[in-house]
Amino acid sequence: MASFGIFTKLRKNHSFLAYLSVFVFVVVGATLAIYAISPNPPDYKPILTNSDGVNNPMGVGRGIFPGRVVWVRDTMATSWDGTNGFWWDDKNTNQKCTDKMFETSIEQITGKNTKKLAWDKLFRYRNALNGKNQGYKQGEKIVIKVNLNPVEKPDDNWTDKGYPSPHMLNSLVKELIEVAGVRGEDIIIADPSRYIVGPLYEKIRSNPSEEYQKVSFIGKSAIPSPQQFTPVPDTTNLIYFNMPDGSKHKMCFAQCYTDASYIINYGVVRAHRVFAITSSAKNNFGAVWDFEIKKFTPSSLHAFAQWDYPTPNKYKEAHSSPVLLGHKTVYTKTMLYIADGLYPAYNQTLGNVQRMSTMNNDWLSSLFVSLDPVALESVCYDLVCSEPNLTQNNPSFNGQQDNQFQECALANNPPSGTKYDPENDGIGLPSLGVHEHWNNAKDRKYSRNLGKKKGIELISAQL
Repeated sequence: MASFGIFTKLRKNHSFLAYLSVFVFVVVGATLAIYAISPNPPDYKPILTNSDGVNNPMGVGRGIFPGRVVWVRDTMATSWDGTNGFWWDDKNTNQKCTDKMFETSIEQITGKNTKKLAWDKLFRYRNALNGKNQGYKQGEKIVIKVNLNPVEKPDDNWTDKGYPSPHMLNSLVKELIEVAGVRGEDIIIADPSRYIVGPLYEKIRSNPSEEYQKVSFIGKSAIPSPQQFTPVPDTTNLIYFNMPDGSKHKMCFAQCYTDASYIINYGVVRAHRVFAITSSAKNNFGAVWDFEIKKFTPSSLHAFAQWDYPTPNKYKEAHSSPVLLGHKTVYTKTMLYIADGLYPAYNQTLGNVQRMSTMNNDWLSSLFVSLDPVALESVCYDLVCSEPNLTQNNPSFNGQQDNQFQECALANNPPSGTKYDPENDGIGLPSLGVHEHWNNAKDRKYSRNLGKKKGIELISAQL
């Protein structure tokens, strides 16, 4: 009623028409603000039908084995009963299992039979794409972009939400240091728009080895803890987005992205309240600086959300995902795309981790890796959509969610007709990977699994 009181007072002293617009602005603004934070509509039935059907690949597969996605599952890695302790406790997540899962995934994605050869192959493959005939050289920095969307305050206590697994991240750091020969001082774990605190930070720091103690953390702002640093925007590393209103929105990446020789995109498997899923492209949301707001925040990019914002994204409309995957900084440096699926969550902030009713009501207990971000997103999307515990009452699954994948796969000639030019230099994007949907949720077969020469290849390993 406060808005009505203000309106009445203004009307007594000024032109009715002049302040009618003010009143409308206030009401509409308040309504949008409430709408933006409103809970999901109750009893919403998701629309999961795909516009492009099944086994209809589009785009060009990337990777040593084009379009390959490796899915490693080990139910022994996850033993939380849902009540005692937390899912990330040592008694509820098995470090030896996550170590083996990571080792297996790297060997499978490269086709090498030892983890040392596999890591060397990964570095050489990434460098060859940039015209270099070399493996990893000491001193080259690696940024691991994690997704800590739920951690908005430095003193946020972890609850049973969808964080990256401290054990799985520790397995990655262990592989880099102890297998690939990367010095701890050259490893940066980053999420510039969120705080890297709690169990994720503590798990890496708990190793007394000097190399682990030198690993750096770049979060929202420096906190008084060892190896914590404040992110810095690189105002020369610009990134341009094609906004829904037809304008170009200028942002920039964090300096750590610019300084790194390699990037590892470490995402998670979970549904997302307004983007359907948290994906490889979405993971880069946390690394962009907004010049207008003057901080690391992707808030302006919510203009591409599926719902709950004034411009819900639909088929054949421009999307932010091609820019976030295709900008030269990430396109030429990202050597591995990861989706941590040990304990998947209902959404990015409010939703707790969920068991899989489609897998004997057990945890997903999985790790997904790929050299093709679009293929990885497609597989994770199919998996999330097959699980009612992750999609129920989520209006982001409204039948329009494939647009982001199609725009990425066909970025050179997208359905929207958009010319994606992330550097604003007149050079458009190529296809960023291959997209398709599996044949069904039981068999989980993609085109290459069915003997075809294009599309996704899903390699499954049960440990």
